[in-house]
Amino acid sequence: MDNEIRLSITGLVYNQTIVGTYGLVLSEVDGNRRFSVMIGEPEAQSIAMRLNNKKSPRPLTHDLINNILSVLDTKLEKILIYNMINDVFYSELHIQKGEETIIVDARTSDAVALAVRSDAPIYISSEILQIVGTIVEPSTTEPAEEMEMEVEVNAEDLTPDELDLLSDTYLEELLKMTLHEEKYELAVTIRDALNRKRK
Repeated sequence: MDNEIRLSITGLVYNQTIVGTYGLVLSEVDGNRRFSVMIGEPEAQSIAMRLNNKKSPRPLTHDLINNILSVLDTKLEKILIYNMINDVFYSELHIQKGEETIIVDARTSDAVALAVRSDAPIYISSEILQIVGTIVEPSTTEPAEEMEMEVEVNAEDLTPDELDLLSDTYLEELLKMTLHEEKYELAVTIRDALNRKRK
């Protein structure tokens, strides 16, 4: 547990340049580092609905899984982002059944969607946060509950600090799209953000 750092959800950023993808921004609870995980639209909507206290008329997939865990008398103890390979985050579900802990591999987006439904804490390996974390001034950090979770932001509206929160893979995709659309000024800004992250 000493090498695990607890996280909170800071926001979801939708980018119109890459259709159907969101940046899930996570921050360390007792610190000022942030990072972003690229997730799909269904998972982003699932997370946003729960954080905004909205309910679907019928159970969504993550609601169903959470209900199954409850019916089987198990509990999601925590989720852990334990590795990153080629800018892809790897996560585990730690499920408590009696005195036994069952560990199940999961996509980070699904793991977070389950965590917010079961009030389970989100953790990341300190070694991984050391690699991906970007330091943000404490004054700019807002609690997740005060943020709107369904924000639509165009790449052209993102500040350099916000670009720094995105993963290398996300930035590379943005760069390709902006070059394809001949938005060269924006491409330079994204390229600079990539260079900052790689230093």
